[in-house]
Amino acid sequence: MSTAFKRNLINLDLFTDAYRVTGRASVGVGGIHAELGNPNSKYLELQDAYISRIHQPGDIIASYQVGAFRKDNINFIVLQDRRDGIPVGTQHGRSIFTRGRSINVFLTVPSFELTGEAVHEGKISAREILVQSMGSFQLVFAAKASASLYPDISYSGDLMLVHKDRIGIFCLDPNKK
Repeated sequence: MSTAFKRNLINLDLFTDAYRVTGRASVGVGGIHAELGNPNSKYLELQDAYISRIHQPGDIIASYQVGAFRKDNINFIVLQDRRDGIPVGTQHGRSIFTRGRSINVFLTVPSFELTGEAVHEGKISAREILVQSMGSFQLVFAAKASASLYPDISYSGDLMLVHKDRIGIFCLDPNKK
């Protein structure tokens, strides 16, 4: 039997302008990054979706067995394990999505400020990183997201996938450790 059609359920937190949704998504070997880049669907389907408001993260306002979310309305997705987000195949011992230099980044999306590390091979420039990274979602490793209006509310993960069209500010500091 071919493994080309093998799918796994991964846990994730998905954020829109005002809501956090915790659930599970079915992904192939390309991880959630490939699912988000699938041109055959404008929606990402989640199973066991628990919905809360950003400013009240402990209060679940709704839960559903299945939910679909427009990919272009997703601000970012938080994963606790980067292997759920990007292909596990390697080239020269490193994932093809994580070749290059690690650069500290700060960025904003509606309702959140994010910090973490982008990995980039080539000229160190904010524009170059956004333009040259694959797909519609920027990968941010070892990331933390803080609610803009409620900075005490924060989320962290091994990998965040940030919708490039939702980024308002993107700054980097290649020398900061």
